Amino acid sequence: MDLDLQFRLLKTPPSTKVLMAFRKDADSEGLMPPPKPADPRGKLQWIAIELKNKQIGIARLELAAPEFCFVSELMIASQYRGLGIGHWVMTRIEQYCLSLGIKRLLLEAGEGTDNFYKSQAFISDPLMPRLLRKDINPFQRKMFAPLFH
Repeated sequence: MDLDLQFRLLKTPPSTKVLMAFRKDADSEGLMPPPKPADPRGKLQWIAIELKNKQIGIARLELAAPEFCFVSELMIASQYRGLGIGHWVMTRIEQYCLSLGIKRLLLEAGEGTDNFYKSQAFISDPLMPRLLRKDINPFQRKMFAPLFH
């Protein structure tokens, strides 16, 4: 992929307008309840995926270090899907989590996204089959230099 993508940690949550625009584009506006406040036992981190300073994706990470990170929302604008951006983002999320000492990702796959997550080596969690999980390899090759802005 030759796109000039940026993975940026957001200091504040996205506005409701931005979040609803991504949800509408993903046809999940009515399917997803408004985000709940972060659990005080963990940390909430929103990330932006940008292409040439234009936000084309967004993700919400619920961090429960050192146990796991729950990826509760990941949306890429429809015109940018199918270009490998989702794979690129998941790799960056994994490396961000590893930098925090987190070695497991959890998520609940949205409708029609099972194959994408299975291609990323996610498997059904044996204790909660509706959840997918992935143990992150701490020895995976780092694919980029400075990661977080």
